[in-house]
Amino acid sequence: MEQSQLVELIKTLSPEEKQDVLTFSTLSTVFGKKIKPQAATLLQICLEHDWHNPDLVFEKQQAYSKVFPGQVFVEGKLEKVMVDAHKTLRNYLLAQYYFREENEFHQAFDFAEIVRTRGFETRYRTYLFRLRKMQEEAAHEHTFFYHNQFLLEYAEHNEESLHNQVKGDLNIPNALDTLDMHLYLNRLALLNVYLLQQKAANIEMPEAMRIRLEETIVPLRYVERSCVIEINYTIFNLLKKEEHELEDIQMLYEMILLYENRINEELLNGYYTYLRNICALILLKQPNRLEINQLLFDLYKKSLAQGFLHYEGKLHHSRYQAISECAIKAEAYDWVKEFIEKYKDELIGENESRDIYRFNYAQYLFAIGKFDMCLETIPYTSLFTNYLFLGKRLEIKALYETNSDLLPFKLDAFKMFLSRTSQKLLPPSRRQNNMDFLNLLVQITTSIPGDQKRADKLIERIHEKKQAAEWRWLLAKATALKNKR
Repeated sequence: MEQSQLVELIKTLSPEEKQDVLTFSTLSTVFGKKIKPQAATLLQICLEHDWHNPDLVFEKQQAYSKVFPGQVFVEGKLEKVMVDAHKTLRNYLLAQYYFREENEFHQAFDFAEIVRTRGFETRYRTYLFRLRKMQEEAAHEHTFFYHNQFLLEYAEHNEESLHNQVKGDLNIPNALDTLDMHLYLNRLALLNVYLLQQKAANIEMPEAMRIRLEETIVPLRYVERSCVIEINYTIFNLLKKEEHELEDIQMLYEMILLYENRINEELLNGYYTYLRNICALILLKQPNRLEINQLLFDLYKKSLAQGFLHYEGKLHHSRYQAISECAIKAEAYDWVKEFIEKYKDELIGENESRDIYRFNYAQYLFAIGKFDMCLETIPYTSLFTNYLFLGKRLEIKALYETNSDLLPFKLDAFKMFLSRTSQKLLPPSRRQNNMDFLNLLVQITTSIPGDQKRADKLIERIHEKKQAAEWRWLLAKATALKNKR
C-alpha cells in the first residue's frame, strides 16, 4: 500500500489538511457523486497511520479487516475501495486549489456564468461590472492578467452578440486587443527562456525557431500599454544580441525598478533572474568586465534582501558559490565572509562534513592571501562536479602562491585527471577551459621571472584564451613575471 498513489498523496498532507480530509470524507455526496462509507473508513485509517515511521508496517490484510470487518479476504476488493478513497482525496485537493485566494477572479467569473445560465441577466451584468473593477484595481500585473481580461472582454462580446441591435462593434476590438496582449506576453516569455537556454547550453537552433524569432515583432501600442510586455520585449531583444554593453543592462535594470511596484512578485523575481543571467553570460565570455561584475554583485545583494534567491527557505549550493565568487571578484571581502557564514546552515545539498561551506570559505581565504589556511580548508573531493574542479584548481593555485614543491606533482595529476576522467564529467567547452588553465600555468611555472619578452608572450597567449578557467589570476601571474622575484 505504501507505493500507492493514495498513500503517496497522504504523505504530503499537513496535520490541518488531514483533519479537513476526514471532515470532507464524512459528506454523503460531493459534486453530485456519493462517497462510499468504505472509502471514508479507509481514508481515516490511512490518515491516522504514521507513514514516516519505517518501524510501523502497514499490511493490506490489516486494512482489509477494518474496512470489511468479519469478511473473508478477497483479492482486489480493497483496491477498488482505494480507488474511491483516492478520488475523494483528489476532489478535496482540487477544491482546495480552486478556492485559493489568488484564484478569486476565476471563482467570480465562473459564478457569474452560473448566474447567467439560471436566467438572471441583470445580475449577470452586475457581476461583469464587478469583474471589470477587480481587473482595474489589481495591484500588480501578473502572468494571467491578460488572459483574465480576455475572458472578461469575450464574455462582454457574447452578451452584446446575444442582444445584437445591429449597432456597435460587439466589443470585438477590445477582445482582440486583450487576446493579442495575452499572446505576446506568453510568446515572449517562452522565447526568452529558449534564448537563454540556447546561449547557456549552446544548442543548435532549428530553422523554424530562427524564423519564429525573426517574425516576433510586438506592436508599439501593446508595449506602451503594458509594462510586463515592455520588459519581456526588452529582455527578448537583449538576448537576441551577441554582444552587450553595460548601458544595455542598466537600461533593463532601470526599467524593472521603474515598474517594480506594478508587477507581482513571481514575475519580478523572473526579471531579476534574467538580469543576473545576462550579466553572468557576459562575464563568461569577458571575465575582465569588472563593471558588469559589480552590477551583478549589486543585483545579488538586492535579490537576497527581497528573498528571491531562496527556494522554500533554502539556498542552492550553486547559487551560494556564484554569489561568493562574484563578491570576491568585487573585492568585498568582509561582505563575502559574513555571507558565507550567515547562510551555511541554509544550503540545499550540504553534507555532514560541510563540503560546500568549506569550498566557499577556502575561496575566501585564498582571496585574502591566507594560502596555507586555504589548503587546510579545501575538501579532498566532492559529489558536485563544479566543486570538484574548483577544488583541484584552488589547490594548485594555493600551491603556486606558496611556492610549494608539491606543485609539479599536482599539475601532472590534474593533467591525468582531465585526460581520463573529465570527459565523463564535463562538456567539451568546460573541459577545454580547464585544459587551457593547466597549459597556461605550466608555461608560467617554467618561465624565468624578469624575462620581459617571455612574460609579454605569455600575456598575449592568455589574452587569446579569455575563456580559460581562472583567467584573471593567470593574467596577474603572467604580468608578475616581468619583475624579478
